[in-house]
Amino acid sequence: MKARAWKGGTYGIRVGQQNAKQFFPQHWKEIEVTAGRQTCIFPLTSTFWTTCPEFRGTTIGAWLKTHRLIPWPHGKPPQVTLTPLGGRRFRLSYP
Repeated sequence: MKARAWKGGTYGIRVGQQNAKQFFPQHWKEIEVTAGRQTCIFPLTSTFWTTCPEFRGTTIGAWLKTHRLIPWPHGKPPQVTLTPLGGRRFRLSYP
């Protein structure tokens, strides 16, 4: 699925409401994401499926920096790919 980098208090990945509903069952409390050589667990907030369809953490910022995706022009966050691997597991890649 296509997603975008996100910046709030920290960096994250915004999957969008449609992808949140299609790929992330509402009973999930967390997901496992492999980005490069690192695999991390990210909690899903109660608003993930409504107003805040993103997961975030310091490892996302480090990954974006490694790929020279930050900073980005105002209003133009980079597009990334989040590939479902089965269950709660995903792979983050660019492009």
